[in-house]
Amino acid sequence: MPTGKYAGLALVLDPGLPAGRANGHRGFDHVDGPRPLVLTAERQVKRLASMDFPVPVEALERMRVPKSFNARSPQSRRDLASALRTKAGHIVPERHRKGRAAAADDQEIARLRTELRAHPCHGCDEREDHARWAERYDRLKRDTAQLERRIEGRTNTIARTFDRIVALLTELDYLRGNDVTEHGKRLARLYGELDLLASECLRAGVWEGLAPGELAACVSALVYESRVGDDALAPKLPSGAAKAALGEMVRIWGRLDALEEEFRINQAEGVGQREPDLGFAWAAYMWASGKGLDEVLREAEMPAGDFVRWCKQVIDVLGQIAAAAPREGSTVAKNARKAVDQLLRGVVAYSSVG
Repeated sequence: MPTGKYAGLALVLDPGLPAGRANGHRGFDHVDGPRPLVLTAERQVKRLASMDFPVPVEALERMRVPKSFNARSPQSRRDLASALRTKAGHIVPERHRKGRAAAADDQEIARLRTELRAHPCHGCDEREDHARWAERYDRLKRDTAQLERRIEGRTNTIARTFDRIVALLTELDYLRGNDVTEHGKRLARLYGELDLLASECLRAGVWEGLAPGELAACVSALVYESRVGDDALAPKLPSGAAKAALGEMVRIWGRLDALEEEFRINQAEGVGQREPDLGFAWAAYMWASGKGLDEVLREAEMPAGDFVRWCKQVIDVLGQIAAAAPREGSTVAKNARKAVDQLLRGVVAYSSVG
């Protein structure tokens, strides 16, 4: 070690390079550099930094570190330091006989050394501690800058997604510039993964004229999600108007899905419209039509707890539709409220009260 608090001979115990770089210096941080762990001739084990080397350091000789060496053991440090001093007795005199280094007579280097010694920090008793804090400050500053770049990247992603959604809603006439249209105000009263699909169904009159049980079957497709691994067989559906309405819902979803792809709205980001699931339509229709619980559960092949949970979600969306549907010239609001009353019975009503 050329100068500083630990000036003198030191034996490198660990080169302090990043993983996979033990055989070379390429790849370590250009500011911090390697952090070698050394044993000094005075039996001290220290982790060094680049600031401990004001001039390039050269390896003098190689020594074998015993496998049994323990840096925490005073006896191990004492024995290895003694071996280091013995080795040094043969190395250092030979090195010194080579004469003065060329740098010792360099006037520019001498001037810089004089300036260093004249600097106020040179005589500071806590200079090494201050240097460590400065090093820590630089490292934290770099980490903070990196985090800020990551946050900025994510924020920009959110902003881009928002702009794309605005463009899609403008295309569908839910927005006109900064103004919300009547269609947009209706959409604002709907909540859920398929709120846009529900709004488009109201807009197209898909549910007009449906009986309460049929409406409950259609609304179930907006909330239900089959379990992973369920049979891929086509679900049983109510016949007549309800079946036609469910088919129209799927067609409207296909149009919305194509628009979302056109506007690059990614469903993986949680903003796209998933495909409506018709797997609960028959069970919702039967229950809203007054069928018994045993019959419904047998037909649905579903545990009672799951059945009650999905019924509650259908009831919630029916309430939203009753509030969002047109008041004049439409039967949807009235039939949605009737469907809520017909679903809210027996075990469903009891669990809701509980």
